[in-house]
Amino acid sequence: MNISNNIAAPCLLIAAMIILILFQSVFFTNSDVVYTEPVGGQSLQSDQIIDENIDFIALNNIKYKPDKFFILAVISNICAFLLPAVFYIKLKGAGYSKNLKLDLPKPKYIALVIYMFLVLISGTVLINSLMFYFGGPAANIESVLPFMFFTGGNPVYDMGILISFVILPAFCEELFFRAVLSAEYEKYGAFCAVIITSAAFAMSHFSLKFFPSYFFAAIIFYILAKITNSVLYAMILHAGYNFCSIYLLDKLLGVLKFEQNRVIFIFLISIILIIFINLVLNNLEGIYYKKAYGNEPSPVVLPENKRRGTIIVKLSKSFFSPTFLAAIIIFIIYIFI
Repeated sequence: MNISNNIAAPCLLIAAMIILILFQSVFFTNSDVVYTEPVGGQSLQSDQIIDENIDFIALNNIKYKPDKFFILAVISNICAFLLPAVFYIKLKGAGYSKNLKLDLPKPKYIALVIYMFLVLISGTVLINSLMFYFGGPAANIESVLPFMFFTGGNPVYDMGILISFVILPAFCEELFFRAVLSAEYEKYGAFCAVIITSAAFAMSHFSLKFFPSYFFAAIIFYILAKITNSVLYAMILHAGYNFCSIYLLDKLLGVLKFEQNRVIFIFLISIILIIFINLVLNNLEGIYYKKAYGNEPSPVVLPENKRRGTIIVKLSKSFFSPTFLAAIIIFIIYIFI
């Protein structure tokens, strides 16, 4: 079935955003799911005190009933990303799956995955550190952490977080953004695909504050999926990113609590990021050298008939399509209203 990617692909994004808004604004705020009283005190932002009898889970200072919270988290990911992606693949018909980067992970890319993971984490830490540094007197560590969970040390709740906020989102979102959505925009070239899908990924998280870090992460996921032709590697990287955002980012940024540490910490993270980027580039050089002399197809070269027109024209044609603009409007309305 021939469907214009300028119309259909952003419609997928709009559907996902509307479903997410429905869950966040209706289901997750229902009195059967959330406790009306807010979480008080800083002690609930860590699991230093283990109490398996706690009957709630706290996310960003809001208390939820654990069973319904985790069920909703799983259902929202499936409804917003997995089902629309599967439906769209079926709609496009036989042969479409060959465009979705579904190759099995190859061992020769393991070093690249590790280096890109290091770039991802150091880059995210740098972005969030800069947000804190330029946030003014009102800035605090909690304000630059996208997730703050409290489980009371309950292992069942910890497992629930691991499944519903680490593993499942990585699988569903990568299938949606780096497989289906990027396959549509790659008709305009890889540059257009990475910009549009990364912006779409960042918008789907409905956070203006964390838009830069989500956008950066999405670029890394796309580059890895494109080079390896395996969205499975991107899923693994995404799961690692989620894990670090939930469990490690607060510890890495904890040094920013001391004013004398801030400038030197940002400087050191910048140097570390440059080193890791250099490792990635050196690894890519080896990969493409082997491809050039091994008669392997380059993962970023498009057929001649798909490279017509300038990058700006292609990007503008995608970015200013009515349906993608509608997705931007939904994002802005939800953020500011």
